Amino acid sequence: MNYYTLPDGPRLAWWTWIVGFWGLVAVWLVGQMVFGAGIFIAGGIADPEAMNQLMDASLAASAEGSDFTNLLAMGGSGVALLSLLIWLFGGGENWAKWTALAGSVAGLAGFGLLLGNNAEMAEANAIMMRMVAATPAAYMFMLLTFAAAIAGAWIVWKVLHALPLQRLHTAVGRFRWSRAIWSFLLMWGVLALYALYAALFTDNPPVNVFDPGKFLGFAVVSILLLPVQSAAEEIAVRGYMNVGLIQILKNKWVVFVLTSAAFMALHLANPEAVEGGKQGNLAIVMSGYFFFGFAACLMVLIDDGLESAIGVHAANNTFAAIFVNYENSVLPTPSIWQVRPDATGDALSTILILSIVLGLLWITRPARRGAPA
Repeated sequence: MNYYTLPDGPRLAWWTWIVGFWGLVAVWLVGQMVFGAGIFIAGGIADPEAMNQLMDASLAASAEGSDFTNLLAMGGSGVALLSLLIWLFGGGENWAKWTALAGSVAGLAGFGLLLGNNAEMAEANAIMMRMVAATPAAYMFMLLTFAAAIAGAWIVWKVLHALPLQRLHTAVGRFRWSRAIWSFLLMWGVLALYALYAALFTDNPPVNVFDPGKFLGFAVVSILLLPVQSAAEEIAVRGYMNVGLIQILKNKWVVFVLTSAAFMALHLANPEAVEGGKQGNLAIVMSGYFFFGFAACLMVLIDDGLESAIGVHAANNTFAAIFVNYENSVLPTPSIWQVRPDATGDALSTILILSIVLGLLWITRPARRGAPA
């Protein structure tokens, strides 16, 4: 069975995937508000000055017109969701699908304007990351926001599309934990070898910054919840978005490019992206995110499931958070070692590492071991 092949049915019509996407986004935004309050409280207690600065930055963003773009984004997604109610209560499929399409255009325009307002986003994001770095409790709440994305994907998959949840995760009938764990350990191993190479042969070796007093709490939260964050991004992007867009566009390679670009755009407010924009090498910085997204798509093709993509993503993030992190990283954790950001070198190393991992995953794919494929 192919992961991207689904049966025909009224709940799998092209417009239902548009509605489902906005349903996922709506649940995720609710989760961000709920757990974001936890970040604000825990981080504000640990760093009151950052809390005051965040409030000032939010007011400044409102003055720059961000309220309008927020309204457009939320209103557009709301109209798309309204189309589902029109359909469910007998309003007719034509009314429903064109309402969904119109709402989606407005919603995407709003989110596009939000991404374009990168300076205001970056300032607020930097202050938020400072609050997250102040205490493991705030870090925990930040990672829990991603659990809402998983809930959103599960809800629309099960309720709207009436498909079994397991089918969202894999096409082989069961989630292969052994494959996810293998890909996790494989990625950790390749990253460790690259870190050793960097320490011995480059001018940007990892520097020991180990602080026992800060390390343990953040490390425990990272081990427990970074896999949740990684799984959320894979289920939402390489899972739901890829499956839905392939049903609409009928070409998986076009979809892989589109969702990899969307995955890249989601990271535009990261500190390294902001710094890359200032230095004029934003395209190089973001190319690593694009390749990561595209490589994850290929992992799903290799496995006919999300197992390896989730394992590799979780390994990448936990390795950075615990062992070798960057200065001003989006994961503000006190790791054991730290390196300086290097836009060109980091992009090239990402491509190299993921290429090696992809090759090893292909060689060890389940069909070669007699497991279901």
